Amino acid sequence: MGKNKRLVAFGACLLAAGFVANTVFAAPSQNTDTSKMWFVNIVKLTSSAWFQNMDRGLVAFTKDAGVKATQTGPAQATAEGQVAIIQNMIPQKPTAIGVVPNSEQALEGVLGRAQKAGIFVFSQEAPELKNTNLDLEAFSNANYGREMMGALAKCMGGKGQYVTFVGHLTAASHMAWAQAELEEAKAKFPDITRVTGPVVAEENSEVAYEKTKELLVKYPHLKGFLGSAATDIPGIAKAVTELGLSGKVCIVGTSVPSLSMSYVEAGTIQDVFLWDSSLTAHAVMNGVLMMLEGKKVGVGTNLGVPGYTDIKNCEGNGASSHCFEGDAILKLTKENIGNYHF
Repeated sequence: MGKNKRLVAFGACLLAAGFVANTVFAAPSQNTDTSKMWFVNIVKLTSSAWFQNMDRGLVAFTKDAGVKATQTGPAQATAEGQVAIIQNMIPQKPTAIGVVPNSEQALEGVLGRAQKAGIFVFSQEAPELKNTNLDLEAFSNANYGREMMGALAKCMGGKGQYVTFVGHLTAASHMAWAQAELEEAKAKFPDITRVTGPVVAEENSEVAYEKTKELLVKYPHLKGFLGSAATDIPGIAKAVTELGLSGKVCIVGTSVPSLSMSYVEAGTIQDVFLWDSSLTAHAVMNGVLMMLEGKKVGVGTNLGVPGYTDIKNCEGNGASSHCFEGDAILKLTKENIGNYHF
């Protein structure tokens, strides 16, 4: 039996056996020549600085591994746009399709079809996604939410009203952070209260801007804002600045330096939390390649990228058995935000 046939047979046996000792296996491609492989990463929307930085990770992976890796996504952050792209991609037979979902539930069907077509499926920010062979998270979503709430509580002096913004109610990671923030406040900061459910800003800074102005009218005693999408806190900060409230309310959340630095330097945004999306992309691509070559990816695996050298099972009751997380939280303040350039 030739090498490739032995690898395929071995992979098929592992798949039939299922998951073993917290380790994920996948049948390798029948052609393990990296020069013949093609990985496609589908992001929430192409215009975001966050996902433009993610594309740099694909470029680095291609340079290191010799595997063609490309990125695409819809012009608007919709699940429908991602579904259409994947449907059109399946007949082109890429080796692997990856996605950062706008909605996990909406993508399950089309990703299942991709798997049935023999395409390896990977994902990010989708801990509960079922029809994926490997999901990689930058960190524990619960820890991330707790850290953001801790930073907000410090700024707020441990008391007051706040709101949380998310990209969409179907964005699983955003909702996990929002829930962890709420639980952390209840457990450690009982004088901090959330005045309404998560506020949807559609991954759009102008929507965040308009909704912030509305919220400050409706809740004049608001003291804190938390943002989940990279566009949230810049939009919030724009509204706060225009209303003359810079430094009088606290703004903490996920973003990128290119969108938030001016507001951090002005003292309008207190803390920016994030991870380097290019490193996450590079790490998950390394994991995909390892699995396609018949190697183990599981607890303790070193994916060769800082923050992903000792991955763990994802935290959370709903997390899939093929979801793993690194330890890659970054916190940027006025003192260190200038050290980052994306």
